[in-house]
Amino acid sequence: MAHGEEKFYKQSTLPSYEPKEGTPPPLPEKIGPYKIETLLNRSGMSLLYLGLDPETKQPLAIKVLSPEYVNHPEMTDHFLWEAKIIQLTDHPNIVKLSDYGKWEEGVYIAMEFIRGVSLRQFLMQQSFSLKRCLDIILQIAYALSHLHSHGVVHRDLKPENILIAEDGEVKVVDFGIAQLHEENEGKPDFRHQIVGTPSYMSPEQKENPANASFASDIFSLGIITYELILGKLSYGMINLSLLPAGLQRIVGKALAVSMPERYQEILDFITDLTDYYKSPAIEKDRPGGDQVLEILETLQKADLSLSHMQKPHWPQFDIGLKKDQSLDEMGLYLDFFRFANNTKAIVMAHTHSGRYTSTLPMAVLRGMIKSLLHEPLTNANTPFQPIEFATKLNSLVCQDTIPETFHLSLLKLIPQNDTLSFLSCGQGPLFHVEQGKNVARAIHSHNPLIGHDPAASFSDSGDNFNDGDLLVLHDLPEQPFGPLLAKTVGLNALLSTGRLAEEVLKRAQEEQSYSDLCHPKVVITLQRL
Repeated sequence: MAHGEEKFYKQSTLPSYEPKEGTPPPLPEKIGPYKIETLLNRSGMSLLYLGLDPETKQPLAIKVLSPEYVNHPEMTDHFLWEAKIIQLTDHPNIVKLSDYGKWEEGVYIAMEFIRGVSLRQFLMQQSFSLKRCLDIILQIAYALSHLHSHGVVHRDLKPENILIAEDGEVKVVDFGIAQLHEENEGKPDFRHQIVGTPSYMSPEQKENPANASFASDIFSLGIITYELILGKLSYGMINLSLLPAGLQRIVGKALAVSMPERYQEILDFITDLTDYYKSPAIEKDRPGGDQVLEILETLQKADLSLSHMQKPHWPQFDIGLKKDQSLDEMGLYLDFFRFANNTKAIVMAHTHSGRYTSTLPMAVLRGMIKSLLHEPLTNANTPFQPIEFATKLNSLVCQDTIPETFHLSLLKLIPQNDTLSFLSCGQGPLFHVEQGKNVARAIHSHNPLIGHDPAASFSDSGDNFNDGDLLVLHDLPEQPFGPLLAKTVGLNALLSTGRLAEEVLKRAQEEQSYSDLCHPKVVITLQRL
């Protein structure tokens, strides 16, 4: 594992704001129609919150102008300019606009919330295979192509403004200083300002920000390409001879100081890069160990596809979900099921080893689970029975040649009669907080690991589950985390489900033994409405 990878992959993809100094601003209950969960970040002129759409319950990034600027019309116009630019676009590699407008304390922009980290963090702490680098660059280029076709010059393309989502998709963000090509009316006046980031600015943009053009964005992309291929920031120092031979001409043309010698159209850059990607030359240009990186990337992508990480739309429940996973932690399965009579179930499992070799065994287990649940899902006359399910699954695993055992948690919710059942194989307890109380009661279910003993018998634990009650399901071991998590849940039971899931996992991360766990960690919170 390359230096720094473990540290990077333990970073949260749902960051919370931690001020370096002073008191953080008060957390508003609502901004416009959106319920506010937490403060994500604070920049020079804006605050970024995590909000929830009142209709879809999906998370959104809510950006507001800092209070000190709300009485400055020119700053308000500057702030809202970003929303107007994003509104012109509709592309999978560009952040999507949900809404913008005024609220009691100023103006806001509601945008797609992207679960991921910036390309700068990747550059600082992670290496990619050559093909993965080119795939990222092409996605950024496609975003630029869409922007340029709508007359938009980004003017501040840099790694910080490019996000890599959990599913690997690239998103270009931050259009605060974008401009419309050859159109000045209605846009903020930047003529007397230094606009952009010097290390990524073209010579003409440094000379005069108003001179920025489509070719200026291509120059910025050339710098990003150089840095991504080499796996480090350039700080403006470029040595093309360090690049693979087949890329030197392409990146060199993107970085030409003379405008006539540079790419004038992003489509020409895309064409040249795609031709290189498909050519035999790329195999000769692979650095040492590149094929190993590519295999690991393929395993990571396959591993992510095994789980359903999007919260289900269950109208009777408010659900929070938080996941933490480092580079070499694989072998997680998580899924949500809805049966007849409004019965719900959550199945969560991970391999005992939890390393690179876990993806294939977990894929096999996932297939077995889907097969066993097919009849209850499709036949209303076949009730879902957790004990019967665990017994059959254990038998299938023991009969197979999988050299692996599995930890498993199964939570069945029966709103019709206000009950639940919980079955756990090698996992910690389920926590239950009754409405109006602040004590987390642990519901235990001790069973052997799936695949350990073909003759094993299983049992579940039942409980009442009424309106307003809160549940916390997780995949952390009872020792040493059980008492710690029970206390954390009780102290934070009044938080929203999303913030509670984050707080529980954050508290677990502070324990020394957390780093010894080799599987992806997940916390799910459910409150019955």
